[in-house]
Amino acid sequence: MTAPNVTPVARMLAINEPLPPEPLKSPAPGAPPAAPQPGPQPGPPSVPDRDRLRGLLARVLTAAVLIPLAVAVVWVGGRAYSGVIAFMLIILIFEWARIVDRAEFSGGFYALSVTAIGTVFLAAGGQYGGAMVAALAGGAVATLVQWGRQKTKPSPARRGLSLWPMTGGIYLLVPAICALYIRHDPAEGRALTLLLFAAVWATDSGAYLSGTFLGGPKLWPRLSPGKTWTGAIGGVICGAVTAVAVGLIFGVTATVPVLGLIGVALGTAAIIGDLIESALKRAYGVKDTGGAFPGHGGVLDRLDGFIIATIVLALVLVLRQGTLS
Repeated sequence: MTAPNVTPVARMLAINEPLPPEPLKSPAPGAPPAAPQPGPQPGPPSVPDRDRLRGLLARVLTAAVLIPLAVAVVWVGGRAYSGVIAFMLIILIFEWARIVDRAEFSGGFYALSVTAIGTVFLAAGGQYGGAMVAALAGGAVATLVQWGRQKTKPSPARRGLSLWPMTGGIYLLVPAICALYIRHDPAEGRALTLLLFAAVWATDSGAYLSGTFLGGPKLWPRLSPGKTWTGAIGGVICGAVTAVAVGLIFGVTATVPVLGLIGVALGTAAIIGDLIESALKRAYGVKDTGGAFPGHGGVLDRLDGFIIATIVLALVLVLRQGTLS
């Protein structure tokens, strides 16, 4: 039996072999030389790159406005600082209620807002223990008020009784008390507060820049897909270096290694605070807590790193002084 007459092209296609390159054709005599083929020309940046640069520009412009204002308030201290703390607390409670209860102006919001004002009043007067008790008691009262509202007007967004006012009383009010405690330190309140702000800002910026431009393995993909180990490590390093620099500039009574350890602790706490807020938003299906700050989202988006870091620095100060009146 004779083999079928198979052409070379058919045979190559059948066994999936590449075709041989075509021979180069020499130009005809007297013909002008062929023009060189242009290579790939750089085009405009892709959409993700433009979005990334636009987001970075918005963050920079927002920070350029907010940082001088925050530093000025910290520098002045006193009633101005306490008033800003109380004002920011009301906004935080507003965003908190909108996330967890799908209703900004609820009974729990009003009760927790009144609690916030009383808590700041006590802490501003140096009654930090009383402020802690007021925060917990007010959170409990706000929870009872919210339960009464849920029984009369059930929310379609949730089932059962909600503990969000009590949780908010701990999550939002306790860091506010700690912030006032740090700033009111008679010896180094201003310096320590500036160190806190600078370390958290540096951690946030360092994490954003490192993660955006260096990439790397994801830190916790299921919780926050955009965060990377590279960003977290870069952020903590930036926070530590900044804490040492600010501590030396403003004369904080601590050695360089201790300042570095404080910076590492604050940077790590800021990363943890960011992850906690990411978990909160993912649990309730929210991308941003608000739109108060372009490039940053809401107030809670901007202050998430401070929530845990402020508590950490207050604990360091309590251990050093041994008192919390």
